[in-house]
Amino acid sequence: MADDKLESIVQNFVKIMPLFQKKIIRNECGFRNDTFNHSHFQIMEVLRRKGTQPISEVAKKLLISTPNMTKLLNKLINEGMVERAHDTKDRRIVNISLTDKGDQYLKDKFNLMKDTLKNRLSTIPDDQLNKLNTSLENLKEVLMEISSDN
Repeated sequence: MADDKLESIVQNFVKIMPLFQKKIIRNECGFRNDTFNHSHFQIMEVLRRKGTQPISEVAKKLLISTPNMTKLLNKLINEGMVERAHDTKDRRIVNISLTDKGDQYLKDKFNLMKDTLKNRLSTIPDDQLNKLNTSLENLKEVLMEISSDN
């Protein structure tokens, strides 16, 4: 593919991601005044998807330094969202897992985001919604083809 086409795609991604974050996630879904930041949500989401994980593995997946990971985890632990425990086979390894409270918190936020999106999208004409849906399906298909370590 020509470099100018790739540059255009990259520019569109760079423009869309902050717009989505600003217009949908942060402003409309109750995340602006939330106790947790984006990194907290990423940690909880990894634990929701992958189950109990060593702290070092989660930090590596999310590209978070050890000092930052400790600070982030302390807040999540203090709020009862995750718990820390030594590995049963190797006491040097410290695992973290999502608590029931953390799982429910993520479900509630996800449901709030879904409801907010439905509400926002309900104001868009059907022909635009059809275009958007087709575009999102295409985007999902392409993104699934991109290799990733996460």
